[in-house]
Amino acid sequence: MAVRAVTIRNIVFDIGNVLVRWDSLGIVEAAFGLSGEEAKARRHALFGETDIWRALNRGEHTEAGAKAAYVAAGLLTADEAEAMFASLYDSLHLLEDTPPLMERLKAAGYRIFALTDNVREIVAHLEGTHDWWAHFEHVTNSAEVGVLKPDPRIYAHLLDTNGLVPEETVFFDDMPGNVAGAQAAGMHAFVFTDAAQAERDLVSLGVPL
Repeated sequence: MAVRAVTIRNIVFDIGNVLVRWDSLGIVEAAFGLSGEEAKARRHALFGETDIWRALNRGEHTEAGAKAAYVAAGLLTADEAEAMFASLYDSLHLLEDTPPLMERLKAAGYRIFALTDNVREIVAHLEGTHDWWAHFEHVTNSAEVGVLKPDPRIYAHLLDTNGLVPEETVFFDDMPGNVAGAQAAGMHAFVFTDAAQAERDLVSLGVPL
């Protein structure tokens, strides 16, 4: 049986660890001067064990509201909450090889999108800081949709809002579970490790780079 040729028209990028570094352990270490198991335990308490961080990414808190929630839960003092978010913004270092790949794809006529579990204020900061943000035709942000990857609804929102055909769409994310969610939605999807590997993945689908 003949294999139908794949025509790729749309490239979708995650943000954290695809375009900018995301390192919750490093944030905790820098904010509180911790290391080793103590830092890991604090990270788990702030980003994993409690739902506050996930709720912020679902758009249920503003950044100020999340700080207040951490304080109300007894997890941080007000000063610690300010320090943690300051460290967070300081940690968002650009992954310099990815924007040139985006630029080449855009110049070649591909539609470029973002799909991110993110905070409204962080998205606004990145949009105002980086020229490459303008390459995105549309950004699907969990804080606007109200659900996190790999919930099928966020992939459906990306596809439906932008009129994308899943089989013509490629998604890059650093988290295997999120990649699996995109594949379940009918998209081509790859775990992002670096721009060079992403280029090889695209070439494997016939994207001429």
